[in-house]
Amino acid sequence: MPDPTPPLLPAPPQPALQADDALAVAGYGAPLLLAVERLLAAPAATGAAQRLVAEMDNIRLAMSARDARQIRRSAGLFGRLLGRDVEAQLQAEQLARQLDICLLRADGSVQALQQELAQHLLQLAHVEAAVAAIDDWAAAGEAVPAPADALARAALQRRLQHLRGLARLRQTEAAQLHLLHAQAVELIERYQRIRDVLLPLWRQQLLATQAARMPATLAQAADAQARILDEVTAMQARLR
Repeated sequence: MPDPTPPLLPAPPQPALQADDALAVAGYGAPLLLAVERLLAAPAATGAAQRLVAEMDNIRLAMSARDARQIRRSAGLFGRLLGRDVEAQLQAEQLARQLDICLLRADGSVQALQQELAQHLLQLAHVEAAVAAIDDWAAAGEAVPAPADALARAALQRRLQHLRGLARLRQTEAAQLHLLHAQAVELIERYQRIRDVLLPLWRQQLLATQAARMPATLAQAADAQARILDEVTAMQARLR
């Protein structure tokens, strides 16, 4: 588990700077920005969310193996002319035989995605700490008496505006991390609903149809399959 303790970043010096020193003004905040860059090195993406959605699409296709009519409709007229419906049928039948393997791979992707969630929270804490530190340095610089020289005043203003701009960029990054985290949580919740509720229901109804070809049971199995398709479609949409 990543350490959630906020990182220590350089505090503004006291006094903040000599405003009449051009070199000091130009480099104001440089130690902080260097520390921030080291702290916020982006973690390597694992692609767990994409793999999870891909496995769920495989599960969806496996569930359609018994519905050749639906596969033909999905292929479309042009696709049927090219034989894509036949290819899809063969792929669906192969996946149907490997449905439990698809679930195991999906479970592995969920575990990797849960680890990414912990990394998201850690990275978010680091970004928020960086924003606060940059704002502190900018505030300390703004509290310095304005230099008498007009060029020095302009240089100091530009430097402080630069720091404030970097803080706002990091705030945008924090918002993106919040969104990424929320999307990953939603993907996991949808998968768990499919795996723990909808898929067992579909299997139960499918077994019932094999024992007794009852129209009501067939409709229930079709409904469960349609609900899983809706969940997978929603999962795919979140990654677009």
